Amino acid sequence: MLLSLFLLSSCSIFFGGKDAPKTAKGSLYTIHFSESGWVPLKEKSSDYVFENSNDGRIMLSNSFCNEFQEQPLDTLAKKTFNNVKNFKILVNKYTTFQDREAFHLEGIGQVDGVVVGVRLLNTRRDNCYFDFVAITPEKTKDQHSAFVPFLKTVVFR
Repeated sequence: MLLSLFLLSSCSIFFGGKDAPKTAKGSLYTIHFSESGWVPLKEKSSDYVFENSNDGRIMLSNSFCNEFQEQPLDTLAKKTFNNVKNFKILVNKYTTFQDREAFHLEGIGQVDGVVVGVRLLNTRRDNCYFDFVAITPEKTKDQHSAFVPFLKTVVFR
């Protein structure tokens, strides 16, 4: 339920019917995340989605080719969480990811009344924009411990 609400509220800026951007899933990148307790989900609105069956944490990835090349990565990251109520930024910095410029954003806010922690790392390569997101109910212990292992399974071709 939390995943559906989050995808509907935050990713709506990225989807536009028949003219929706082309995904890079399978052709330019793959994710083979297989940590214990994580189950892959089939979700039409994201390239890859994994849910922790024990506590409801979510990891997801999206790609958009020939789109979002003009705006800075920090602006795109913040737009992703526009619909998260009372969003408080905790980490807000440029970094690198697999030898490319990236932006890392972490924060806390509410989605449908549920307090969640969110992490995002976005980057560009081969004329595509990529974002990697972790969504964690705040009541969950070690809420972001799987985000780094998730990112380590990203393979660009």
